[in-house]
Amino acid sequence: MTRRRSASFDAEIATAQRRKRRVYLLGGATAVGVLVLSWAIREPGDAFIAVVYPATAAYLLLCLVALWRRWLSLPVLEAAMLAPVTAVTLGRLAWHVSAPGPIDDRLLVLVGGHYWALATLVVAGFVLLDRRAGVWFGLSIIGASVLLLAAGAGSELIGPDASTQALAYLVRVHAFLLLILVLAAGVGALRSQLHRALIRAEAYADLARTDPLTGLLNRRAGMDVLRHEADARHRYGRPVAVTALDIDRFKAINDAYGHQRGDEVLVEVARVLRNEARDVDHVARWGGEEFLVISPETTAEQAAHFAERCRSALAATELTGIRVTASFGVTELHDDEGVDDLLARADALLYHAKDAGRDRVLDGTDVA
Repeated sequence: MTRRRSASFDAEIATAQRRKRRVYLLGGATAVGVLVLSWAIREPGDAFIAVVYPATAAYLLLCLVALWRRWLSLPVLEAAMLAPVTAVTLGRLAWHVSAPGPIDDRLLVLVGGHYWALATLVVAGFVLLDRRAGVWFGLSIIGASVLLLAAGAGSELIGPDASTQALAYLVRVHAFLLLILVLAAGVGALRSQLHRALIRAEAYADLARTDPLTGLLNRRAGMDVLRHEADARHRYGRPVAVTALDIDRFKAINDAYGHQRGDEVLVEVARVLRNEARDVDHVARWGGEEFLVISPETTAEQAAHFAERCRSALAATELTGIRVTASFGVTELHDDEGVDDLLARADALLYHAKDAGRDRVLDGTDVA
């Protein structure tokens, strides 16, 4: 069960990374398209767009290829894509601010298009970085914009001939950028809280279903699985078998070596069962030194072969330095039979195995 949970967790991470790559591919392709379009419709004499935009587009295309071919890890690619785009965006802002001409004319370009690029950068910081880093990144972008304006057009904005309308525009724009930052931070905080809540809920659910010593399903969870498989058996005719096993002379192990060594033996037995079980099988600690394996799509004959593998693996290995054997009872759910009948038969077979000398597997064919 632990192995299955680990595989599921790895699959979820892989799925999340695939989705992030698709988002980055779409965002990067859009950025390349914007850069190429801006280059194509640039005004004559705009050296910044003529030189920097094609180089940036080519660089982003290289990053997209690396993203598609998985040449680099996502964190490396995130930094490789965010840093140059930020530099180009701020560089273009500095170019506009320092350009000749009245500030009102330059604002038409800044407010009409370039500040949207800054807003996109603020949001991108929360997509590519964690929430705290995204906040600092957004504040840095807004702060850099204010500093560039102060350095390039400060005298025009606060001098005796300052344009009140231009200053009002810029104040509103930066207030808008701050609002986007606050909203993005709020969404990031809610997302983090929801993620933590889901993790806690999953952890509590696992605790409610998991035996704390062995990491297997506990009896309650095992019963839920068995009832589900029994329903499938009665509805669709799919076979289901159970293997009940009990460690032989476990009390003697506890008496001779202590309960801590006994617990270590239980953990090792659980490990052997997990190793022998298929991914579709469900292994549960049924209580004390007794275990139950639920095997969907499995007949009693097939389950008996599985039980014999487990018996041989246990008998052939000293677990924590102690030779351990187990007795097994194997049976299959019959038509018009309930879960309690199935478990009672498996339990009876298990104790027949013990009465017959222990360290053996019995199924229905072995008992008259």
